[in-house]
Amino acid sequence: MVIPLKYVRLFVDAASHSHFQECTLPLGTQDFAPPTTPLEVSEFIPSAGFVVVRFAPDWSGPWHPSPYRQWFFMISGSVTITASDASERTLCAGDAILLEDMGTKGHLTRVNGGKQVVAVGIRSDGIS
Repeated sequence: MVIPLKYVRLFVDAASHSHFQECTLPLGTQDFAPPTTPLEVSEFIPSAGFVVVRFAPDWSGPWHPSPYRQWFFMISGSVTITASDASERTLCAGDAILLEDMGTKGHLTRVNGGKQVVAVGIRSDGIS
């Protein structure tokens, strides 16, 4: 049985308020890297590049939108993100979020636990 990859989506409604949505990325069993045994793999998602971001311990930022549609994959540490509807999600190493709140008030981000955070951001115009 293939288990979909869970991720959080931060999206904007018609009134320009950001909200979280729990989502899953479908995975299918494929011969992804022959001659190894099959792996659980998503479809390819078009991307325009990636960045590695390091947040200082106890960093926090003011309200800000994502500069473009992007995935963030947490490598180490923990952040809490607050949407404009006041809901929060805490992300830790291994978690993923799709940010789609461009051109709005955006969201708040703060680092937890006094430890730096490392994440990979991937600019994407592909599926969600």
